[in-house]
Amino acid sequence: MNIYEKIFKKHGLSKTQQEIINIVGRQKSVLEIGSSTGYMSKAFLENGCQVDVVETNWQAVKKIPASVRKIFNQSIEDPTLYHKLGKYEFIVMADVLEHLVDPGQVLRGLLKVASANTKLLLSLPNIACWAMRKQLFFKGEFEYQDSGLLDKTHLHFYTVQTLPKILSQSGWQVEDLRGTITRLPLEGLISKIPIFGWFFKKVLYPKLVEKFKNLSYYHFLVVTSKK
Repeated sequence: MNIYEKIFKKHGLSKTQQEIINIVGRQKSVLEIGSSTGYMSKAFLENGCQVDVVETNWQAVKKIPASVRKIFNQSIEDPTLYHKLGKYEFIVMADVLEHLVDPGQVLRGLLKVASANTKLLLSLPNIACWAMRKQLFFKGEFEYQDSGLLDKTHLHFYTVQTLPKILSQSGWQVEDLRGTITRLPLEGLISKIPIFGWFFKKVLYPKLVEKFKNLSYYHFLVVTSKK
């Protein structure tokens, strides 16, 4: 059992994964890249979607739901793969881009399997979030882990500001950006102040999050389409 399957079995689908499933909706054609054992694939299938999967881990492939239409047990970085794929209404890359050797090449390659109406959904951790900045500033720590923001298999790191630039350079435009919020600086202390703490949480906090997404989003999702 790989680390991602273990996380799913312990916590279920993440907030971002659930958001992706909701965006895709029902009765859609989906290409899921990096499906692991297919826990998101199962949710797409339950919504009546037609699903093709790209997954490099052959042990994970064995556990992918049988109702998946096509399974490609190879890397999305393999240029011979694209002519085997069809056209899809949704292409899903949930926490995949940061693991690739050449993300730009893959993003450009995916244009081949996208129509004018195709949506590419990508989710990524944000290396510029407050939790990471605090760890670096106060502790000077940047130690890799088995999963999470500093997953030891991450080859690239992105922020809320840098990913849209890379997508634009690769032929995609961002239509929407949503995030999972981490704690902001002094949030815990301010929240404890009588009256002002309530005002901060209910009134100021949402505005600060919206203004400082790159600081407040620990993990984020972008909805993109072809330029």
